[in-house]
Amino acid sequence: MKHILIFVMIITHSLISTGQTTKNNFLVGGNGRITSQKQTLNSENSRTIDLNLKPQIGYFFVDKFSAGISTTYSFTKTTYSGSIAKSEYFGFGPFCRYYFLDNSNQINFFAESAYQFINESGNNYSNKSNLFSLSAGPVIFLNSNIGVEITGNYDYYKNNSNNIIGRKYSLNIGFKIHLEHNDED
Repeated sequence: MKHILIFVMIITHSLISTGQTTKNNFLVGGNGRITSQKQTLNSENSRTIDLNLKPQIGYFFVDKFSAGISTTYSFTKTTYSGSIAKSEYFGFGPFCRYYFLDNSNQINFFAESAYQFINESGNNYSNKSNLFSLSAGPVIFLNSNIGVEITGNYDYYKNNSNNIIGRKYSLNIGFKIHLEHNDED
């Protein structure tokens, strides 16, 4: 019975918590995704699996609007005609994010745009690319500082070395920690 009471208290506390999306607060966190993609080229099938980690740090310059720096690490494995190719890349660039609802809501919605310069390397090659991303979705604040996010994403990338252009849609889950700034007046 004690366990049920503790569980109810935690849930009740979670439901009355609000997120810190106000001016002068910091945003730290990230998300990850795993993508599986199948393609057919010249009647040959390929399969790609991509693991992507994206940590971020940002600052709320005004209420509900933050901007900062994001990095990306990605590992990709592609199987094509019985051969396996592996690659990894590191990306770095700015992002900006806007929350639509008031700080008092436990569930909020946001939209984010980002740009990253990417350096990719793999089986005897190296490429430079540009990545533009748009993300949107809900964030559920577990307490006043921690939010779990589910985002729909659209990525547009251009490989500068080969002039390859690609588009990717994905669904991510991640978390953010909103660090509240305390003014000492």
